[in-house]
Amino acid sequence: MKVIKIGGSIQKDEKDYELILEKLRKEIDSNDKNIIVTSAIKNVTNQLLEIIKETDKSMDLVTDIYDRHIRLLSKLTNGIEFERSFGELSKLTDELFKIAWSVRVLDEVTPRVRDYILSFGERFAVILLSAFLRSNNIPANYIVEPPLITDENYGEANVLLQPSKENLTKKIDGIKENVIVIPGFIGKSKENKYTTIGRGGSDYTATVVGKILGAKEVKLITEVPGIMTADPKKIPEARTIPRLALEEAIELSQLGAKKLHPRTFDPIFNTNLRVVIEGLYEEGNTIIEGSCTKEDILKGIATRNNIELITIESTNIVGKIGSAATIMSEARNANVNLVAISQPVSETVIQLVIDSQDKERLIERLNSLSNLIEDIQSTKVSAISIVGCGLRNKEISAKVLSKASSLDPIFISRGLKGVSLTFIVDEKDENSLAKELHEVVLEWQTK
Repeated sequence: MKVIKIGGSIQKDEKDYELILEKLRKEIDSNDKNIIVTSAIKNVTNQLLEIIKETDKSMDLVTDIYDRHIRLLSKLTNGIEFERSFGELSKLTDELFKIAWSVRVLDEVTPRVRDYILSFGERFAVILLSAFLRSNNIPANYIVEPPLITDENYGEANVLLQPSKENLTKKIDGIKENVIVIPGFIGKSKENKYTTIGRGGSDYTATVVGKILGAKEVKLITEVPGIMTADPKKIPEARTIPRLALEEAIELSQLGAKKLHPRTFDPIFNTNLRVVIEGLYEEGNTIIEGSCTKEDILKGIATRNNIELITIESTNIVGKIGSAATIMSEARNANVNLVAISQPVSETVIQLVIDSQDKERLIERLNSLSNLIEDIQSTKVSAISIVGCGLRNKEISAKVLSKASSLDPIFISRGLKGVSLTFIVDEKDENSLAKELHEVVLEWQTK
């Protein structure tokens, strides 16, 4: 059993699909089932989000989405496949027109309706990709409706493993072809409502499917040749990381490297499943498998910006049981995610790192606690994380901390199993620290 995920960023034109075909011809195992997980084609998810936000443009957006798929279909398929898939895409488009019109009239979108609208991207892509494969003599079937069963936590739904296994196995067993295209990113609740599992969710779909079907390998095909040691747009010296231990991969995905879904690697815990991330346009890959070994050193850095440090100072919170919990509750009630939390043993200060867009909302809530809080300050900050099993080594860890100390980090935290260090610094120091830490990564990789 093989699971291969095709990213949306590499599905934009004929040249992309020719490269995808070449890649799949090499990867497909003719003696076993091959599950192809597809994302929506490039920019379609963004257009679907626009339908929700810009309701006055919704009809034009639906038309453009339809036209893009039909144009690609006409270039990628033969007559028989074009005719068959044209009808299916048209039927789906009628469905999308109806819900887009309803949203425009009501001018209201619930989380459930939002997920329903977003589900069309992957459903369109399944039809298009499978038709393309059949037109090129790869006998491919497809499952338009998402086979994964989830809870109803719309926008970030949780996959229910046992019901998903039963549903997917039943569907696959009823298909004779050994290549089956399924949608990533989306699921359905037990009540048959569409759900989504978060941006980048097609990666997570692929690893979940690999786990529940007992696959040996999941391959994620994307626009870059694996996971890089840093963002090459910010640090040109960045290189592909050949191998990551599972702990390292989880930390990098949580920290935002390659925009992976943060739960991508959760399903491969306690399995022999390995994940390979490789590029469509150039050679190179990253293999994720196993736990830390003595050979694992420093692997890469990740940065996060557009975040704010909220510093809460007060002697009123010292020694008061539940005072920190009260402050956290205000964040929860304001629907604000806490990126990081810090408090000294003296208890006189609590520092919260949040997304910048949430700052005003949180401060407004905290101001209502005037009997508890004496002063609130906010500072624009960045988070720079360095990842590698080698951070468990005192010599390596000391070198990293020494480099970072020159920029006086506001606070430092360790990640999962000690394989990452994250530094919160003033926004202006982000680039300097990122470059310094990346140099340390490359230095240890060449030793």
